Amino acid sequence: MSHAIDDKSCELLGGFCTIFANVTRMRVFCVLQHGPKTVTEIANEAGVSITNASQHLRLMKDKGAVIAEKRAQNVLYQIADPRFLQAAILIREALRDRMRQGVKKVSALPPRSARSRIAERA
Repeated sequence: MSHAIDDKSCELLGGFCTIFANVTRMRVFCVLQHGPKTVTEIANEAGVSITNASQHLRLMKDKGAVIAEKRAQNVLYQIADPRFLQAAILIREALRDRMRQGVKKVSALPPRSARSRIAERA
């Protein structure tokens, strides 16, 4: 098995990793680590509206990160593959290690307000 990542894989990974690049989607993802949930349960536990949770779940489903299964009157969402959760945990551990090593900031983007000012100058 080769561990090299080719251009096609980079495109695939880049598209999928948008799931990890959004705080709300990560909250939804974290809620689902404990098993299947309804949209209402996800929204409540993630601290977002049902509409907002639904929008994020639709994107996550389209990207293949979650699956939906109709059970009786409810649709239950769950993480599509346990390796996606393992990947998130691995990234979290690496970030924690970097912070312990004295890296002050692990985010590549400045806060949203600073990004707006930067965009206005461009």
